[in-house]
Amino acid sequence: MSLTGNLEDLPLLDILQIVSFSKKTGFLSIRTVEGLNAIVFREGFVVSAFTWDSPALAAPGGRPLPEDRQRLLRDHIEMALKQLIRLREGEFNFSLSDEPPGTIAGRNVAVETLEVGINAQELLLGLARGMDEDRRDSAAALESSFADEPELQLVGDSYEEEGDTPLADEPSAWASEPEILPDPDPPPLPAPPPVAVPAPPPPAPAPRPVAAASAEPCAIVLVDDEEDVRHVLAEQLTRGGYQVLEAEDPDSAVKKANQLGKSGINFVLVTDLGMPASGGSSFHGGFEVIKRLWKANLKPPVLMMTDTFNGAIQSRARQMGINSVVFKPGLSKLDPKQFEADLRAFARKMIQDVLPRLASGMAAPAAPSPARRPPVSPAPAPSLPAAPDEVSRQFELLQARLDELRQGGEASQIASLVMKAARDFFERAVLFVVKGDEVRGVGGFGRAPRGASLTLVAREVVIPLSEPSDFQEAVLGRKPLVGVEPSGRWGQYLMGKVGRFRSSRVTLIPMLTNREAVSVLFGDNPETGRESSRLEPLTVFINQAGIALENAFLQRKVNALQGRE
Repeated sequence: MSLTGNLEDLPLLDILQIVSFSKKTGFLSIRTVEGLNAIVFREGFVVSAFTWDSPALAAPGGRPLPEDRQRLLRDHIEMALKQLIRLREGEFNFSLSDEPPGTIAGRNVAVETLEVGINAQELLLGLARGMDEDRRDSAAALESSFADEPELQLVGDSYEEEGDTPLADEPSAWASEPEILPDPDPPPLPAPPPVAVPAPPPPAPAPRPVAAASAEPCAIVLVDDEEDVRHVLAEQLTRGGYQVLEAEDPDSAVKKANQLGKSGINFVLVTDLGMPASGGSSFHGGFEVIKRLWKANLKPPVLMMTDTFNGAIQSRARQMGINSVVFKPGLSKLDPKQFEADLRAFARKMIQDVLPRLASGMAAPAAPSPARRPPVSPAPAPSLPAAPDEVSRQFELLQARLDELRQGGEASQIASLVMKAARDFFERAVLFVVKGDEVRGVGGFGRAPRGASLTLVAREVVIPLSEPSDFQEAVLGRKPLVGVEPSGRWGQYLMGKVGRFRSSRVTLIPMLTNREAVSVLFGDNPETGRESSRLEPLTVFINQAGIALENAFLQRKVNALQGRE
């Protein structure tokens, strides 16, 4: 049996299947730029595996006990295979033998070999499930990284250049409790300012005294009428160190908030907007919760969750002094596992980025609001083709972005790095995530029709992958489409949404994790109309971003395995 080639042409999962079906004994060596990796088989069963950086296991002594050592070896093999199946390149060769080898390239694998091998078919199922789980988590992490876009900026770009932080609103003119407007909502106001900055609370009546503010809130009142959503979020928030009181409607929320208020406990209100109000008067029950807490003399920091965000909701949120608005993920209940992954990533985003800001705002009085300034738009990219020195500059920028990527961190940070890199090449970009058989816009920067936020426009764009389109070609083909003219029904639909302006050609670059596309970056130049050129550096960066996503979730699993030892 001869089995030699490159993982780029034959993935490791396929190789495992071939060796398992043929019930061969021997070892598979995989050489990468980092070093040698290997998997050892006995009659098609996996009995040992190591990567180039796997620590060698010492020969057994009196301890650990034999049965414990077998479990340790299985974990060692599982950990190595989880790394190896993610390799995209590497020369492999399968060497037949009568018995499993005792040494490979000087490494003593005899002491790392199981007495009873692992069924490769079971391994294949487990590894395939793990890859599917990673892809779901990757898509969820990318989507959740845009969850708090309304707080950052609502008009114009969603991503500011470093140092361009939107400034706060000027104080509101009203000095008494605002009346909650009845549904339907009032029409949108032109170019409204961001909602993230709370209006100052009315001077009377004074809020009920509570315990001295701390750096972190002691509790969260979580309000959502969907039980499965509420329970997943509550579980994650509890793991994040918060005491969580769940409420399924405005009545329950007010009762639990009152209990905390009477006990003098600081809390944050995290409420869904889109739930029925009392008596069914509207489907904006989140606003009712806030108003009723005001009447109870409670004014906690508010984090409002919403599926949609328009000018009417924005205006009303500003009037009510809401601190933060976050997008709930684009839920797909037809895929329960993706649904749960979306919620977990969304909760982690709130814990890491949003709730700490609310906590710090509660711990200290708000500083006087500085004068407003208009949002800063990115400077248009050069309209001429890239010159040699421009190419050098782009590769220098790529190197800087790659250095940031290699620093690691949470998977949700990778989307931000991708958008920062896209700014070096495009005047406008939108990131789409692949969810099941469709792609959905989650955020972006650049020009949009009528001065709208491109992120809010992008979140309305859903393109099916079951019908022919440029997105279908990029996702299924796993290859970039550079400088293509938007074609077909869905190309025209997209440009109709985001606005064509002077753009005639666009670029689509898929991000792959575990050999499948989890997102697509759309980029063009609506200001100058120039064609994008010299995009190799950006393509390389997005490829590396996909690998970084794989590594982020792999590290999480490695840590879990190590915690069992």
